[in-house]
Amino acid sequence: MARKPRTTPAQPKRRKGQGTDDDRQAILERGYRDSRSAFTSWEAAQGRTDEQLYKAIGRLAEFAAAVGNDHEALTTFAAEKGVRATKASTPYTVVAKLVVTADRRKASKYATVLQLAARRGVDPNADGIAAFIKDEGGIEACLRSFRELPRAADAPRRQGRPSAFGRAVGRLAGVDRTRAPDGLRTDTVSGEYFLVVGVRDADGTVHLLREPVTDDGLVRKAVVMVAPKA
Repeated sequence: MARKPRTTPAQPKRRKGQGTDDDRQAILERGYRDSRSAFTSWEAAQGRTDEQLYKAIGRLAEFAAAVGNDHEALTTFAAEKGVRATKASTPYTVVAKLVVTADRRKASKYATVLQLAARRGVDPNADGIAAFIKDEGGIEACLRSFRELPRAADAPRRQGRPSAFGRAVGRLAGVDRTRAPDGLRTDTVSGEYFLVVGVRDADGTVHLLREPVTDDGLVRKAVVMVAPKA
């Protein structure tokens, strides 16, 4: 009597895109973990050096490079970690806010340094970024160099209907302006717009907080609110 051939139980079919999603999540987690580890090691070191910090910043560049153009995945990952990011946030801003959580001003500085390195065509690896920062003269020198960069006239612009923010920016041309006070900290500001918070004391004296607010979402909402209505 012939024996029936053994059959292998059918394996469940993998949902289309599932493997890609899992791989992407693993890449994000690995980049986040490696970057956090680099900064934690630098912060815990007794004899901290600039070179160690520069390499830690380089880990942020590697993190952003690993994400590639998948900005949506990065912002979603950031939201899962409790970090708010918008479509207007650069990958460098998002990864810096994710990793450098103790000092948002430093996170903004490091993101600006990475933007400068990208504009200069520096390879996004820890050693390359560390060497670039050192050659430029340090973090503060990089920030000065970034502020001196000309705005790219041929930068790609999104096609289609302008956003509410874009329309508001156009209406700001006729709004009265005044020079910023000398004490205002603008060395970490890389964007064209930012917010300044005013505080009125009990005696009626008005002061301005020295540290500007650079959160993309808040800035865009404020610009829409203060721009004259069309």
